[in-house]
Amino acid sequence: QAGSSEWQQMNHVWGANWCIVKGPLRGPFSVKLSTSTGKSLTAKDVIPSNWTPKATYTSRLNFLS
Repeated sequence: QAGSSEWQQMNHVWGANWCIVKGPLRGPFSVKLSTSTGKSLTAKDVIPSNWTPKATYTSRLNFLS
């Protein structure tokens, strides 16, 4: 979250839904995806400061094969 240098682990809920059980949270948020092979991809500030719970946010980043 904004102003933090630590990454918080998210929990898989179902399908493409993930959650973090901690708060209060302050955006903007960056999201870091990691694979089991050690690859990682960071979408910087992809969730805005005026975020709302249960909303959908889109990033155009994708892993390349």
